[in-house]
Amino acid sequence: MKYMKTIHQYLPLYPIEPGSRRLIVGTIHPEDPSRFKVKFFYGNKGSLWTILHKAFPSELTDPDSVESIRSFLKARKIAMSDTVAECSRKRPTALDTDLTDIRLHEAMIPQIRHSAIKEIFFTSGFGTNNAFKLFYVDLLKQRITADMRGKREFMLSEHIFGRPVRLHILHSPAGTANISLSKNSEYLAERHRYEGVKGPVQAFKIDYYRRVFAVS
Repeated sequence: MKYMKTIHQYLPLYPIEPGSRRLIVGTIHPEDPSRFKVKFFYGNKGSLWTILHKAFPSELTDPDSVESIRSFLKARKIAMSDTVAECSRKRPTALDTDLTDIRLHEAMIPQIRHSAIKEIFFTSGFGTNNAFKLFYVDLLKQRITADMRGKREFMLSEHIFGRPVRLHILHSPAGTANISLSKNSEYLAERHRYEGVKGPVQAFKIDYYRRVFAVS
C-alpha cells in the first residue's frame, strides 16, 4: 500500500518563543497545506481561530489573517506547536488514527524547557496518535494511569521542565466533535444556559474557550 507523506510546514517557522507562558499542542496539519485558507497552524478550516475570534473579538479581529492570529497569540504569550514533525497517512484524512510512520517533534521538549510555559493545552486526548498521548507517553516517556482517564487536567511534576506545568485536554475545536460534545457531562450541566440559542453546542464551546484562555 502506498502511503501519503506529510512533512510539517510550520514547526521550523514558528518555534516556541522563550517568553511564552501558554502552549497549544496538536498533532500535525492535513497532507496538503497549499490548500489551507490560513498558512498557519489550524489553517485548513479555521475552526480554532473562528472560536477564539468569537471568544475574544476585540483581540483576534480577523480569524482568516495570520497577522491577526499571531498578534493575538503574542499579546497573550501563547505559543503553538505539534507533536508530529513528519508522518505518512493511510488515507487522505485529517484523522489522527490514519497517521503512520510517525517522526515525533522531539525539539519541542527543549523548547518548552527553555521557555516560561506553565500551561499546555492539547486539542486531542488519549486516543490513537492523539496529541496528549503522543506528548505524555511518546515524548515525555510517562505512563497514563487508570485514574487519569476521564480527566481533562493534570499537573506535571516540576522535575521534567524545572517547574510545575499544568496539562489541559481541550474540548476539540473541530466542528465534527460537536456531536460527542453534546453528550458530554460538562455541556449537559450547562445546557439550560443555551436554550433558544442557535447552535447551542458551539455557543458552549466558545464560552468554554473564553474561560480556559482568560488572562489569569
